[in-house]
Parts: sequence; structure tokens; C-alpha cells
Amino acid sequence: MQANCHFVYDPGPGSGIIIDPGGDHEQILEVVKTSGAELAGILLTHGHADHLGGAAEVARATGAAIYGTSEARETLADPQRHVLFPGMPGFEPAAMDHVIHGDEDLNIGAMSVTAVTTPGHTPGSVTFYVMGSLFCGDLLFRGSIGRTDLPGGSLEELEASVRKLIEAYPPDTAVYPGHGSSTTLGRERETNPFLTGLA
Repeated sequence: MQANCHFVYDPGPGSGIIIDPGGDHEQILEVVKTSGAELAGILLTHGHADHLGGAAEVARATGAAIYGTSEARETLADPQRHVLFPGMPGFEPAAMDHVIHGDEDLNIGAMSVTAVTTPGHTPGSVTFYVMGSLFCGDLLFRGSIGRTDLPGGSLEELEASVRKLIEAYPPDTAVYPGHGSSTTLGRERETNPFLTGLA
């Protein structure tokens, strides 16, 4: 599916989280096993299959709780009803353990996570701030932004969400998107052609 899945862990307490397991659950589980960390949570930035398709298998294998908004909960509960495009691979349903309702701080194992509501790509999109970095799903990319032409998308909301992050975090804050290479908030503010109005 060419989507990024991020594994963030603190080797001190040996606790970690997975963000957006879109598929390849066996590979994800091998990375977690190799790290020696205990997987405390599975975090979903939004309700599209390429970002949550492997959540059920990873949760079943590790016992980790799944965190996401009600949007992601609906997709997880009924995958067949939320197919974005014909031909996309199916995935196993799963129950959402913890529903994120708005901007909030989460303690997941030994990990401190801030869930920032950032709608635009989808109405229920969230960005996770973990260990000094932002994991933004399909909100912001290196040199681009997320699609807003899918159901529930809004360019105005997406721009407001990006502005919210720029105003809340320093320019050198690392940004790890759901597709493509990492970047920083400052780089995107200065060079991203889709953000000229925010410069």
C-alpha cells in the first residue's frame, strides 16, 4: 500500500507504540520483537484502510490496545463498508479499545503522547506528538499535503490544521507523514507550495 508505519519506543523502560499499521503485520511484529520493547499501544491517525489494515493482527499478537477516533473505529468495525477504491485488499475487523475525543494527552505504557485533532484529509484525522516528533498521517507531506477530494475532506480544515501545528510547535520539529519522507515544520512552511498562504 506504500504507506508508512512508524514504531516509536523508549529503550529505557522498554515500552513502545505503533502508529498506522496499514499492513505487513508480520514485518511489523518482527521489528517490535527485535527491539525487545513491549508494544503498549496501536495508534491510528485516521480511518483509511492503508493506515489501519494491520491493526487487528498486531493487536491480537501483542495484546496492545488500539487508539483512534470514532472515524477509525467505524472503519475497523466494518471494513467492507469502508472500501475507498475497488481492488483494495481487505483486512480483519477489530474493536477500538480507546476512542480519542479531542485534543488530549495520553499515557500509553511508559509513553507520553499528545493527540492533536487535525481534520482536513478526513474529519477524524489526528496527529500524534511523541518524543518531540509529529506523526501526522495524511495531513502534511514533504512538499505536499493530503488529499481533500475523498469523502469528508476539506481543504479549509486541512490548512487550519497545518496552521495549528505550526503555531504550536517549533520549526525544527520533525514530521513523519503517512507516505513519503520525513521533514520538519519549518521546511514545509518555507518551501511547500501548498502552504504559501501560511508563510
